[in-house]
Amino acid sequence: MAFSASTAQRIDVNGVDALHGQIRELVRTHHSALLAEIRRLGEMLTAPAAHCAGAITEAEFLAHQIKGAGGSLGFADVNDAATRVDDHLKTLVAHGRDAAAAQMERVRGLFEDLRRTAEATTPESSSLWNTKPSRFSARFG
Repeated sequence: MAFSASTAQRIDVNGVDALHGQIRELVRTHHSALLAEIRRLGEMLTAPAAHCAGAITEAEFLAHQIKGAGGSLGFADVNDAATRVDDHLKTLVAHGRDAAAAQMERVRGLFEDLRRTAEATTPESSSLWNTKPSRFSARFG
């Protein structure tokens, strides 16, 4: 069965629109998960044992995941803020001992910047939200 050029274009447009809808749904779903993970990191950083080396290692792991998720989902500001938290926690992990109160206050301050930045985002503020996946359409035409 042969398709006309207009049929191929219609299939192409429909496929791109469907893909665009899927991207938006992924951003919407993962944005909520990202905010939940940021809240969890805040709980970790305010726990009574947050200054302990093991807790810092766990917090750094989560901050690293948040950094990657923020970037992958198109939230550059969240990625940047999470990078600052992650970098500071990595420094504390490298020391291999419990953190001093001043070091934890610095981490909490960086976290507050991350929290405020993330709370200001919406799925629609993702750089992926309005990006049409047109580069995929060339493969179908």
